[in-house]
This record gives sequence, structure tokens and C-alpha cells, in this order.
Amino acid sequence: MISQPKIPDSLDVLYSIEEFLAFNDTIKECTIQDDVLKEFSLDEIVISYSRFKNVDFEGSKLPKADFNDIIFENCNFTAVNLEKSTLKRVKFINCKFAGTIFTGTYFDNVIFDNCIMIGCILNDSSINNSNFSNCNLEQALLSNITLKSVEFDKSNLTQTNFSNTSLNGLDLRTCDISGIITYSNDIKGVILTSQQAMSFIKLLGITIID
Repeated sequence: MISQPKIPDSLDVLYSIEEFLAFNDTIKECTIQDDVLKEFSLDEIVISYSRFKNVDFEGSKLPKADFNDIIFENCNFTAVNLEKSTLKRVKFINCKFAGTIFTGTYFDNVIFDNCIMIGCILNDSSINNSNFSNCNLEQALLSNITLKSVEFDKSNLTQTNFSNTSLNGLDLRTCDISGIITYSNDIKGVILTSQQAMSFIKLLGITIID
């Protein structure tokens, strides 16, 4: 079972995240709503035990971020650089990650619920005990990923690149896997419907003639 974010009932209100981060690199036990942090740069930002709602981070560079026990709702992470970050007990609800860079990131007990992740880059990452539910990961890059206890539920994986990523034990029956990119040695143990399995036939070098 995925652990939910542990957030205190009482949180301080942070009214301007950009002004606050001009002098701080740590946000703790805060609630931030209807704010903008566009094209902002800060390495190794630490955020914990907080809630974000309707916050726009578009184009910001936040590599090596450390996110713990956070809920992000209706937030925009379009084209944000979060490479080599660590996310533990984080929940994203109705968030946008188009073109977001998560390369080399560690995910532990992370929930993506109804998120747009088109073209999102997660290469060389480790994803543990996490869930992607009703998400659009069309053309996302998940190459060379380590997946452990990960679920994809009713998500769009059209042309998603899973090359060099083992799909063993992954249940994709509720997902759209049209044009999925993977290698024959990576699909062993994947769980599919009979119709979906036809998409993998060509990866095995099999020709079917009726």
C-alpha cells in the first residue's frame, strides 16, 4: 500500500513563494495557493509537510530538489527541470508535467492522479511503490528505469518509451499502449489483455498469417 503524505493539520500560509525563496532554500509546514514561480532557478530546494494548490512553476530549474510529504493540486510543472531529485510521500493531483525533466530522480510512495505528463522525461530514474492513475504519459521517456511495486491504472501510454526498462509484473491491462516502445527482453512477465498482446508480437519477431 502506498503511504500518503504526512501533513500537519495546521500550516503557515506562504503568500509569495518567489520572495521567500530569494532568501531561503527550505519550505516546511506551509500552504501555498494561487502563486507563480516561473523560470526560477534554485538547486537543492527542500520542501516538506506542505500543500500547494494552483501554483505555476513553469520553466523553473529546480535540480536536486528534496520533496517530502507534500500534496500538489492543480499545479503546473511544464518544462520544469527536476533532475536528480528525491520525492518521498508526494501526491500530485490534476497537475501538468508536459516536458518536465525528472532524469535520475528517486520516487518513493509517489502518486500521480489525473496528471498530464506528455513528453515527460524520467530516464535513469528509480520508481518504488508508486502509482500513475488516469495520467497521460503519451511520448514520455521512461528508458532505463527501475520499477518496483509500480501501478499504471487507466493511463495513456501511447508511444511511451520503456526501452531498457523491465516490465516484469507490470499490469497494463487498463492502459492504452498503442505504439509503446520497448525491447523483446524487457517484456517478459508483463500483464496484458489478449488484444494488447498483439502489439508486442512484432517485438518477438513473429509473423502471423491467417
